[in-house]
Amino acid sequence: MNDFPLTEANVLPGNLLRRCHQISVAIFLRKCEAFRLTQLQYVILSALEEMGALDQITLGGFTALDRNTVAVVVRKLEERGLVTRRRNPEDRRSMLVTLSDVGRSLRHDAETAVRETQKDILAPLDDDEREILSKLLRKMADTNNELSRVPIKDTG
Repeated sequence: MNDFPLTEANVLPGNLLRRCHQISVAIFLRKCEAFRLTQLQYVILSALEEMGALDQITLGGFTALDRNTVAVVVRKLEERGLVTRRRNPEDRRSMLVTLSDVGRSLRHDAETAVRETQKDILAPLDDDEREILSKLLRKMADTNNELSRVPIKDTG
């Protein structure tokens, strides 16, 4: 039996990733408070700007979000007039989500704050460490993608 289970648990990679995620979310919310945006909302707006109108399931695939989360986030964005939803004429069972001009403008306005967020998250690291961390995180995410409950779909 280990005498220091919490000490060991606090250095487990999964727990460190969880803590870093909490910190990332806190910094993002503080930096983007004026825009009333969450990380998930920003990612959805970004996906719609890059990919154009998408049905909610495809949108979830590109952003690695499950259908319930996409529906909730899109509904909140729609309430603010940042996106529109309508029945997909090619598949009446699905909803087509489109970025509005207001949503596009807000995403652009928030871009500086989002970039500052990334700088703040990485502030404890020097330039070489930032590059190494980014490469390692990308490798972990890409290699383990299929292990996710909601794997990201290739956009290319």
